[in-house]
Amino acid sequence: MLAAAVMATVPLVGVSTTATTSATLPPIYHVFVIALENESSSATFGNPGADPYLATQLKGAGAYLPNYYGTGHESNDNYVSMVSGQAPNPQNQGDCQIYDQFVGTGPLSLLDGQAPGTGCVFPDSVPDIATQLTQDGKTWKGYMEDMGNVPSRESAQCGHPALNTQDKTQSAVSGDGYVSRHDPFVYFQSIIGNPTYCAAHVVPLGASSTTATSGLAHDLQKVDTTPDLSFIVPDVCDDGHDYPCTNENLGGGSAVGDIDVFLKNWVPLIQASPAYNQDGLIVITFDEAAGPPNGDSSSCCNEMPGPNSPLPGITGLGGGKVGAVLLSKFINSATVSTTGYNHYALLASMEQLFGLAKLGFAADVPNTFGHDVYTANWPGK
Repeated sequence: MLAAAVMATVPLVGVSTTATTSATLPPIYHVFVIALENESSSATFGNPGADPYLATQLKGAGAYLPNYYGTGHESNDNYVSMVSGQAPNPQNQGDCQIYDQFVGTGPLSLLDGQAPGTGCVFPDSVPDIATQLTQDGKTWKGYMEDMGNVPSRESAQCGHPALNTQDKTQSAVSGDGYVSRHDPFVYFQSIIGNPTYCAAHVVPLGASSTTATSGLAHDLQKVDTTPDLSFIVPDVCDDGHDYPCTNENLGGGSAVGDIDVFLKNWVPLIQASPAYNQDGLIVITFDEAAGPPNGDSSSCCNEMPGPNSPLPGITGLGGGKVGAVLLSKFINSATVSTTGYNHYALLASMEQLFGLAKLGFAADVPNTFGHDVYTANWPGK
């Protein structure tokens, strides 16, 4: 435990030395990320008969990124990389069956911001975009569908297992499809170590109703109540992970069909919000393609292993080709960018928009979202 204690005292190093927002980027100040599950781009964006809303309507309404990749296998390490730039380690590649503390074997790398060691809950010395936003006076929330539906399973705010115990949320139960491993924010001590702060920021998604009194739909009613970053995680039915579903039946007819139903309920609600119409961006993507042993572990963007696992994708260097769609008034319809992107690039792109330093491997990506994505005109472009 000495190494872990050493890590906890290490200052926040290993971020890029400049936190610049390019003057040529659009004035986007509200980002909505919808993180879906375990589907390759050929099964989603390439299969419009199964999910016409995503594969045809949304894909044609904004920017389609066919060469967007996950960063590893299995799920948890991808979510962690989206918000921190940390590469996989053996524990989160196994989806953190035991919700244990990350045990470091040395300080954060000055070169790439990676934390050497293994485990699930990173110490305070490992930064994430949520903490960055708070420190910069900006706002964020993680909206988790079903969290707290079964109170004996997890709390309704900041739901996670007790440290160093078995994670009993690994599978859905009747009425509750929340799984902690898809909630990246509860894997950082800087967030869960302050229960009041965590409870205010990691909250249930709530109902997709314009009359909702809590959750995302309520927060969308005014610009002032809409977080600068909204990270939206459906339950394991609505995100396409499970089919057939234990906790509900959306009637989509397939895993990707259920995703379509979820998106039809939520995307128009976000698009109707004052914050989105003022300066919003919606990012819809998947954590990983189908995984080992016969899945896709391909990568892009010069992705390299971190210090803790030689193969981020278990059988390869990445999490496979998943694709992404981005929607905004700053993006023309029917935009297609063939530039390679991954979760580290997503993190870097968000940090660029918010004027934050780039964390971990986000500082090393060759490309961030630029004029290939933001194809509409705006004053100052």
